[in-house]
Amino acid sequence: MDKRRTFMKILPVLAAIPAAASNDWRGEELGRHAVLGAWNSVHTLPFPPGNFREFLNFAEGGAFGETNSFLHTASALDFSAFGLPSSINASDGVGSWKWLRDGKVEIEFRKLLFDGSKANFGDLLVTGTAEVKQGMLRADWHIVVVNSSDGSLLLDFGTASSTGCRIG
Repeated sequence: MDKRRTFMKILPVLAAIPAAASNDWRGEELGRHAVLGAWNSVHTLPFPPGNFREFLNFAEGGAFGETNSFLHTASALDFSAFGLPSSINASDGVGSWKWLRDGKVEIEFRKLLFDGSKANFGDLLVTGTAEVKQGMLRADWHIVVVNSSDGSLLLDFGTASSTGCRIG
């Protein structure tokens, strides 16, 4: 009889374990899916122009895409003050993202960089983390330019941030 009473006392605790584990899993899955889709963000830089618009797209399976209003196919930006060509434009950014289990995702993407003669001289390599809280995306980034032929570092632009809301 004592064994039965002991078992009856711990039965509610045992019953709660699968439910708690299930809720944690559901919470993780909701967090993992919160980032999926397209985002309209404002990216803030530590140098002029200071900020610009950017669309970020997180696809199921880890694919990532980016396009922005600052460095794109029609831009002819002068980065000669940083030791880069005086006329630069770039492709859209492509890369990947992965879940970090703490409510954040890790992102890495690249943009092909072209000089005034339309030659690819380097890649803009952007790494960062992002999270969604209360329906808003918040991200912190690190931006470098690497040589397109050997991957060596050409320029470290440093850190930047972005915030945005879901498109649609």
